[in-house]
Amino acid sequence: MELYGDYHTHCRLSDGRQNEEEIINAARERGLKEVAITDHGPLAAVIGVGDADEYLKLRDRLDAIVNNYPNIEVLLGAEANIRDLQGTLDLPPEIIVELDILIAGLHPYTLPTSIKDGWAVFVQNSLRHLGRGQQEKAINNNTKATVEVIYNNPQLDILSHPGLFFTVDIAEVARACVAKNVLFEINCAHEHPGISAIIEADRAGVDFIINSDAHFRETVGNLNYGVKLVKKLGIAPEQVANRRQGGGYKQWRKNKKNCTYS
Repeated sequence: MELYGDYHTHCRLSDGRQNEEEIINAARERGLKEVAITDHGPLAAVIGVGDADEYLKLRDRLDAIVNNYPNIEVLLGAEANIRDLQGTLDLPPEIIVELDILIAGLHPYTLPTSIKDGWAVFVQNSLRHLGRGQQEKAINNNTKATVEVIYNNPQLDILSHPGLFFTVDIAEVARACVAKNVLFEINCAHEHPGISAIIEADRAGVDFIINSDAHFRETVGNLNYGVKLVKKLGIAPEQVANRRQGGGYKQWRKNKKNCTYS
């Protein structure tokens, strides 16, 4: 299976070790038609952008250089951080509307919206090793936060690496993705999710997207893990949003439905 684009990469604005032009050139060398630069939201310690306005500055820089790269579409995105059980993100609406692509995921060391939510999501995950009861609480809270971000953010395009840092009920999360037309990511940098989780998500009927989550030039467009996995599992090409025949991000199912957001 050939893929159209890579829609999850990071540059030096967050925790990447490459600039935007290195990302673009690496994607071109891989033969991709599209690439998105999707740096972490500002409220995750160490890995986040310094300020949400950095996305607007990046937009200006991309607009200034886009004519230098006529054979590839360069998209502006963000990987926002989930902050609480209500699915609140660390990006304001006025920034989100300027993005081409919105990704969201649970990440450690994210500033919660309240002490209560910080305990429920982040501290509870630290306690999961203390026994089955604590582990179940953590999974339930992680799942709730993830499902709520899907239902409460209609602009959301992609759920990043589901269950990677914070274990979730894959079936419940997958059902929410199906209901709200959110793409379920197969993340090649972390080689996550694994086979059993992808089978479970497939049973729920999700549409997948295979991304690199590249932080280095060498891994931009390295999508082999996902391609091999969907082939091995017999997942229909039509379920992979960024397959070459899919025609790019404008053809993703959510966009085709012409959703309007309040």
